Amino acid sequence: MPNDNNETRPVGQIAEIRFPVGISLILALLVCLAGLIFWCYPKLHDVLNFLGSGFAMAAGVVAAYYIGRTLQATVRQRDEALSSDKVNKAFTFIYRWNSAPFEERKHWRALLEKLKPQSATAIAAALRGGPERAITVDVLNFFEEMSLAINEGLADEETLRKFFRDMLEIYYGLFGEWIHEQRTDSIRPRPRVYVEFEQVAKQWQTRN
Repeated sequence: MPNDNNETRPVGQIAEIRFPVGISLILALLVCLAGLIFWCYPKLHDVLNFLGSGFAMAAGVVAAYYIGRTLQATVRQRDEALSSDKVNKAFTFIYRWNSAPFEERKHWRALLEKLKPQSATAIAAALRGGPERAITVDVLNFFEEMSLAINEGLADEETLRKFFRDMLEIYYGLFGEWIHEQRTDSIRPRPRVYVEFEQVAKQWQTRN
């Protein structure tokens, strides 16, 4: 129930007005007062000139203070906006992974179950052609793009690590030998293929 403050007001008071008094307002009032004294008391000109120099220095200090506070607020707002953009980018990768067509996810899970019992050499041999290679390239390309965004500071790493850490550890363990084979291929070597993915996978393996 709202309080009725009418009973606590002095007799005859209609309303109470409050406003903040800042350093700038105080300095402005002092300058006006100094100007009035300067006009009315010519003998105090030297004193007022000295006080005027002091006011000017004080005004400079106050201006520098407010400029510093404004810059701090601007930097903080910019950092918050950048952080929010990076988190949004991370959730975009999560959404893309979860919204993949059902048939593609079904084929990918079937391929993983097929490859998990095999050795690294056998996996590399199985991915030298055919649909298995195509789907593996698509998945690793996705993680290469995501890892590049992490390494360039464009996506929030912690958000992505919480969701994808186990996947990257499994996939790098399965396909590491095949990736090495792509880099050292005698006909068409690609020494930097999936380097971003490998960097992130190794970093996450060493973190709790």
